[in-house]
Amino acid sequence: MITNFTDFCTAMYVVIDDCWHQIAPLFRRPGPAPECSDSEWITLAVVAECWGWDQETAALQRWQAYRHLFPHLPERSRFNRRRRNLAQAINLVRCLVLSMLDVAQETACAIDSLPVPVIQFHLVPGAGSKADWQAAGATFGKVSSKKQTIFGYKLHLLVTLGGVIRDFVLAPANAADGPLAEEVLAAHTDLVVVGDKAYISAERAARLWHEQRIALVAPRKANQRAHNDPDVAHAEPRPPDH
Repeated sequence: MITNFTDFCTAMYVVIDDCWHQIAPLFRRPGPAPECSDSEWITLAVVAECWGWDQETAALQRWQAYRHLFPHLPERSRFNRRRRNLAQAINLVRCLVLSMLDVAQETACAIDSLPVPVIQFHLVPGAGSKADWQAAGATFGKVSSKKQTIFGYKLHLLVTLGGVIRDFVLAPANAADGPLAEEVLAAHTDLVVVGDKAYISAERAARLWHEQRIALVAPRKANQRAHNDPDVAHAEPRPPDH
């Protein structure tokens, strides 16, 4: 039973270490093994996220009190660099850990996107950092729900109706929601997923249903008529039987 923070860290490390050994061959790198193992690095990052330690400097300061658990704490710049290098691995481990938790087993989910502007729109033309952000994939994109244009990204989220984030993709702001849905759902099966009108596509819905047993449900637009084509009608997905 987990009764305190130390128990939580220990349990997370055991689970993460097991998960890491499954995917470690995908992330081999040259050179000697670091004092702080990859499993420890990932545990530090994931536990910090769980406890809302969003700032790396503050998180590392908090970890100082737990050197008996993680004796080889890195300095901030090295932690940041390693965390970025292991970003894909951390997300894979996060998904594996989530798959083991009862709270994430709900099959009813919602999918949507939210804007992540990185420079205020009116400041973009003269911003010295514009080129750096563009090199990192930031673009101009419209946010129809707010009737505005942003410069940055959109965060596409798959969330259970109970509020657990199952998966996400950070994409350029000009990427359409519909096509990104398949990327967000790529590693999932047997779900009923509710999305808004941006996700409407009979072809996409049929493909997700036949290949992954994912029923993508979206409200029709006000001016959209029901399909009369029997092939399209047949392709409309039904929620999986329970």
